[in-house]
Amino acid sequence: MGQRYYVDPNRIEALARQLEEIGTLAKGITEEFLDELAPTVSWPGTEGEFAEKARPQEQKERQTTKETMMSIRDAVVGITDATVSQVRMMKGTRDRNIEDVERANSFIETNGLNGDTGGHGRR
Repeated sequence: MGQRYYVDPNRIEALARQLEEIGTLAKGITEEFLDELAPTVSWPGTEGEFAEKARPQEQKERQTTKETMMSIRDAVVGITDATVSQVRMMKGTRDRNIEDVERANSFIETNGLNGDTGGHGRR
């Protein structure tokens, strides 16, 4: 016998809401981090031998860190959006299929299995 597929859209939707909260937190953390990072731009100095050597590496690391934070944030938001979209699609498919089954059952109850309105198929 084949394996049975089961999905609980309500449960997935609840988890997606948690992902949305995580996405909101990730956005807030990223914004806060970037705001806190801005005042440190001059830490390696602007003049002198140390500034000359340290500044390029510090700027590279700063940029990499910004990009990493924003990538993590974007990934969480993207996963959340995709999950919510998939849940909506699953619910829509489920609801259409249930409606189709109910419509077919109603037709059968009204018209019989073969479309005739009475009798037992004998003449």
